[in-house]
Amino acid sequence: MTTVLEWTGKAAAFDLGRRLVDGDPEREGHLGDGRPHLWDVDGTAHVPDPHENLLVVGDNLPALTALLATHRRQVKVVYIDPPYNTGNAHTYKDHGHDHASWLSFMTPRLLLARELMREDGVLFLHLDDKESAWAQLLGHEIFGEDNSLGTLIHQRAKGGGNARSFVRGHDYVHVWARDASRVGPFLTEKKSPAKLEVINGRRMLVETDVLRAGFGRYARGSERRLMYEDIVAVKGEGKLAEVDAKLASGEYILRPWGTEGKHAVVRVTPAEKASSKLYSIIKALGGQNDLELLGLAGVFSYPKPVELVKALVASQTFFDPDAIVLDFFAGSGTTAQAVMAANERDQGARSFVLVQTPEPLRSKTARAVVTAAGGGAEFPTISELTAERIRRAADVHSPGLIFTKLEVVDGE
Repeated sequence: MTTVLEWTGKAAAFDLGRRLVDGDPEREGHLGDGRPHLWDVDGTAHVPDPHENLLVVGDNLPALTALLATHRRQVKVVYIDPPYNTGNAHTYKDHGHDHASWLSFMTPRLLLARELMREDGVLFLHLDDKESAWAQLLGHEIFGEDNSLGTLIHQRAKGGGNARSFVRGHDYVHVWARDASRVGPFLTEKKSPAKLEVINGRRMLVETDVLRAGFGRYARGSERRLMYEDIVAVKGEGKLAEVDAKLASGEYILRPWGTEGKHAVVRVTPAEKASSKLYSIIKALGGQNDLELLGLAGVFSYPKPVELVKALVASQTFFDPDAIVLDFFAGSGTTAQAVMAANERDQGARSFVLVQTPEPLRSKTARAVVTAAGGGAEFPTISELTAERIRRAADVHSPGLIFTKLEVVDGE
């Protein structure tokens, strides 16, 4: 049975989203088509390349609508960390536990995000328990319950001895696909028992016991590995031919082993290609340390950890290093840095599209950062600090990285 979520304003929210998605494909992207467009900061129209790194400044509803012209069905990963509906959001009007307003706010944005996603695209929706249940039902309705891929747990804190009831140390990351049948496994870097070695100047994951003499438990001190010289006697000519083929391709190498002059069969995998399945609980504590390393400590209250977003991005782009990643609640810009870090791991060319409103961030720390960077004495906007974080992160992860800062304007 499919559960249908009802709230006051639902019909209008879905109607708005569908009208924005449908538009007029024949005129989409042309000035005068009545839709929002993207402009350079110098006031000229800009049609971005889908793989261009972008920071779009403005409300994300018209920004997503404008991106349909160039990014429809192009985005592999969407990661969003929307307002949690606590009444404290900076960027968008936050009614504080008014579920109907929150659902009406999210509905057209999720419909647009779905339209931007590739057929094998995935969306990660990160939030706490205040809207988790409502968000899950909304996501099922927009994407289809069959396209729900589950929920990940982000362990974000320890301690909390002053908590009223229990320590709230985790958030939720709901995951949907545009088409679940097209989505591959969620992957992460392979850890032990294999070990990393540098072979011919390249980091390789080395596994020395891929070929075993038998199965089951081994007596202490006995050799479980099947030596190359013993393959025919134990496994036959067919197995030897299989191993020889992998030796010829470079997947296996031989390594002297023991005192009898024999060789172990060793599997070597480039470190950036060695993967295992992602575990549903991801531990990543805080994001302040990431900002501190960039000289931005204290600018944002609750930045998401780079390691978390990197893990999510990499999980669906492990073998897709040219993928496009979208975050339309960009905040401090964690997603841009996470994409850079993912590229740094495998020399990939993933690109990011961030959207952030230019609302002033009224903190003395934020103003000090912009002043030190050569800005004025006024309070900076969140989007200005997003851009500054991208520049500083690029110095660390991707020197020479270029991104384009655009603004959203209404269609004419």
